[in-house]
Amino acid sequence: MLQDILIFAIAFVAAGLSSMSGGGAGVILFPVLLSMGVSYPLVAAVSSVNSAAWVLPAARNYLKGGRKIHWPLVAIFSIVGLIGCYAGVIFAIDVNQRILAIVVGIIIVFLAVYTYFRKGFGLSEHHVYSRFRQAIAWPFALVLGFYETVFGSANGIMFTSLTVHTNGFDFKDGLAHYYLISFSWALFAAILFIQRGYYDIPMMIFAATGSVAGAYLGSRHVQKKGNKFIKLLFVIIGGLLGLKMIFGL
Repeated sequence: MLQDILIFAIAFVAAGLSSMSGGGAGVILFPVLLSMGVSYPLVAAVSSVNSAAWVLPAARNYLKGGRKIHWPLVAIFSIVGLIGCYAGVIFAIDVNQRILAIVVGIIIVFLAVYTYFRKGFGLSEHHVYSRFRQAIAWPFALVLGFYETVFGSANGIMFTSLTVHTNGFDFKDGLAHYYLISFSWALFAAILFIQRGYYDIPMMIFAATGSVAGAYLGSRHVQKKGNKFIKLLFVIIGGLLGLKMIFGL
C-alpha cells in the first residue's frame, strides 16, 4: 500500500510539472520506477498509460478562452506520429537510454537558451501565411512520436518551440496542441506494450489517477498565469531537465 501511495504522489508531481511546461513527466517517473526495480518496458508502458489519461484534461485547460484548434496539424501529427510510436515501442524493449538522453539533453538545453534570449518568443500568437512553412513541422511528427514512446521528456518543449516558428503559436497554443496530439500516441503505445505483456494494473491505476489530478491542477494554475510565466517555467525546467539528461544526475 505504501508503494501505491508513493507512485500516486510521484505521478501527481511529475504530471503537474509537465503540464505547466511541456517538460515531460517521464523525467521523474522513469528514474524513480527504475530504481524500484521495474523493468524499462514496463516503466514505458506505465508512462504511456499516464500520458493517455492526463493530456486531454491539460489540453482543455489551455484551450479555455476561445482558442481555436488547428485540426489539420493535429490530424497529420497524430497519424504520422503513430508510425514513430510503433518503432519506439520496439526500440524501448532494448534501448540504450543513456545515449538517447545525452543527445536529447543537448537539444533541450539549446532550446531553453534560445527561448531565453528571444524576448518575444512564444508570448503572443501571430499568423503564418506560408503553407510551406507550416508543412516544415510535419516530418518532425515521426521523430517526436518515436521519442514520445521511448522516453518522452521535453517532447512538449520541442513541439512548442517548433510550432511557434512554423505555425505562429504562443506557448498556450503549442502546449494545448501537443497534448491533443500526444493522446493518440500515448494510447497507441500503451496498447502495444500491454499486448506484449508489459502491464501492472494496480501500478497503472495509481499512477494514472495521480497524473490526472496533478496535470489538471498544474495546467489550470499556469493557464491563468499567462505566457510570460509559462515561458519562465519553459526555460528553467527545460534547462535543468536538459542538464540532468546530459550528465545523468
